[in-house]
Formats: sequence, C-alpha cells, structure tokens
Amino acid sequence: MTSHNSTVAAVLERMEADVEAIARRMAAATRAEVAEYAAIRDPAFAVEVMAHAREHVHGYVRCARTGRPPVGAELDFVRERGAQRARELLALETLLEAYLIGQRTTWEVVVELAGDSAEGLRAAQELTAVTFTYTHAINLALAAAYVRERQAIASQSERGRRDLIDHLLAGGDVDAPRARRAEALGLRSDGQHVVVVATAGPDADRLGLVEQALRLDDRANSFVVARNDEAIAVVPIYARRGPVEVRAAIERAAATVARSHGLELRAGISSACDGLPEVARGYAEARRALRHAAPAAAVALEEVPLVDYLAEHADEGALRLVPAAAATIARDDVMAATLRAYADCDMNVARAAERLVVHPNTVHYRLRRVAEASGRDPRRFGDLLDLLMAMRLNERSPKA
Repeated sequence: MTSHNSTVAAVLERMEADVEAIARRMAAATRAEVAEYAAIRDPAFAVEVMAHAREHVHGYVRCARTGRPPVGAELDFVRERGAQRARELLALETLLEAYLIGQRTTWEVVVELAGDSAEGLRAAQELTAVTFTYTHAINLALAAAYVRERQAIASQSERGRRDLIDHLLAGGDVDAPRARRAEALGLRSDGQHVVVVATAGPDADRLGLVEQALRLDDRANSFVVARNDEAIAVVPIYARRGPVEVRAAIERAAATVARSHGLELRAGISSACDGLPEVARGYAEARRALRHAAPAAAVALEEVPLVDYLAEHADEGALRLVPAAAATIARDDVMAATLRAYADCDMNVARAAERLVVHPNTVHYRLRRVAEASGRDPRRFGDLLDLLMAMRLNERSPKA
C-alpha cells in the first residue's frame, strides 16, 4: 500500500472513530445556516438531524472504500427522510441546502484529517472527489422520494377536493366532520367565498392548463378542481377582496396563459356566498356569468348589466313575447344603432345625433319609423325598454 493510499485509509478510519463529533458538527452547521431548520424548536427534530448526520458519515466512508456511489437499499435512509420531509411540508430546496452544507462539512473534515503533507494533499484531493460522487447520488435519491411523496399527497388531496365539491354542488349538508375536512383542504366552512367556473373554450383538451392558471394566485385560489369540461375554484373573500378583485386576478392569469400557451381561458365569478352550503348557488351563478365572458377574459356576475343578464337567460316563453315587428327593427343595423345611441344618451335626441354624426331631424325621423313599424314608440321609456330587450334577445336567435 502506498503512503497516499495509507493516508486515505487513515482518514476514513479517523472519520469512523469520530462519527459522533463529525455528525454533531454537521448538524450544528445545518441548524445554524438553514433558517427553516433553525426555526424548528422541537427537540425530537434535533435528534432526527443528528441521527441522519451519523448515517451520512457512515455512508460517505462506505462510498470512499468501495469506490462507487451508494445504490439500492444503501439509499433507503435518504429516501425515507425525503418522503418524511415532504409530508412535513418542508421545501425541497431547504433539504438540498442542508445536504450541501453536509457535503461542505465532510470536505472540511477530510482536509483537516489529511493534513498538508504531499501525501495528505493527494488523499484530500481523492476524497474530495468522493464527496461530489456521494452528494450527487444522495441528492437524486432525496429529490425523487420527495417528489413522489408530494405527488401522492397532491393526488389524495385532489380526490378529497373533488369529493367535497361534488357533495356541495349536489346540495349536501356540511356537518362537523365534513367541515373539518373542508378546513384541511383550505376552505372555512363559515367563511365567505365566491365560486369561479373557467373553461378553455374550444381547447377543452387543455383543461389542465386552466386549472393551473386558477392556481397562479395561490392566495386567491387555494381550492381548485377540474371537473368534466370546466375548472371550478372556491375562492375566499374578505373586506378588501371581493368578486371584482378576484376577476382581476383571474384576468391576469388568463393573460399569462394566453401569452405562454395561446390558451383562451374564459371565466365567470359568482356573487358572495355565505358559508359552504351556498356553493351550489354560487356555482350556478358563475356558470351564468361565464356566458357573458369574452375569450381570454373573466366576468363577475355583479358586473353584468341587468338587461344583458335577463336577455341572455330568458326562456323560450320570453322569446315568444317579442313582437315580430320589434324583432325586425332589432335586425336593422341602422335602426338598432339609433336606438342604442338614443338610450345611451338618456333619450336626448341632440346628443344621440352628435354621437351618430347625423342631424337631429334624422334621429327624429328614424324614431318615428321605428314607432310606425313596431308599434312601440321609443320616445316612451317603457316601449324603448321593450325594444332594447328585443334587440338583446335577437342576438340569441338565428338571423333572418
């Protein structure tokens, strides 16, 4: 055995003999430098970190002696810790930072034990390479186990959210056990919420992107479920955040997915719901609001003009109430534009003429023609309202 190999063997023997001291140093550095670790005061956590540090010292020594990275069952202790920290909701970057501090501590110990002789420097160089090999293997195992556990947790949570939304939309009651489950999923059973219904328009196969878009503002949309051909969010609201503010946040998300994926997200937002039992009502409202949303836009129900809402949701009976002559006027672009301008200008002929860029006498003439043809005099408020409603309803019917 060369003096160089003898020095490597001696360093590894010293590391095995001093495992407690090295593990303590590694654990102390991690607790001192990783803020999330330092914030945990539970004594059991400190014991866990110390025990895990010991396992890493033994794992590193075994890696250096065999000349290969740890594999198979040798990495089980790392996988178990990754899954555990995922369940405890520690961030993956926090765990990786802790492991890098462990690598640095190991390297510092190697350099100190090898000394500064020529043989020691060569031994330290060889063992430093081992720290990279070892850390690469354990980081991959840690990350893979962490991600698998988080995916399993997310899948379980998704099933819970879907079961809850199905129950609420069916009008089911919210008893104490279900209220606790709702709280665990991010919904206060007695809080105020709005319901959001969003779709991908013609890109129904891209519903997953819609669901992700509703999660872009995590503070607003912690409860999101993909269901059939739509994504549903139940969003908490409070004093300074109501349906209009939720609509603005969703439109920002819609703009993001439009830029990055060319997706035309459309969404409708309900009025405020008091407690989870009103979610079914909110869902129905959100779907109605959705019918008023343009591509890549969101609409809050409270922002929909009443006339537009009534026209959009009128039944077949309402459509039959529209006189045929009034429907004919509604299909005349010139007359329809005149009626809209006249209504928008508060039935002021002079202002309507200015908006239409015609003489006031032209507006008077057109209004008389409307009255003669339809039997509804637009200079009377009630008749004007009937005509405007006929125009809205006409937009829902096939053109003649």
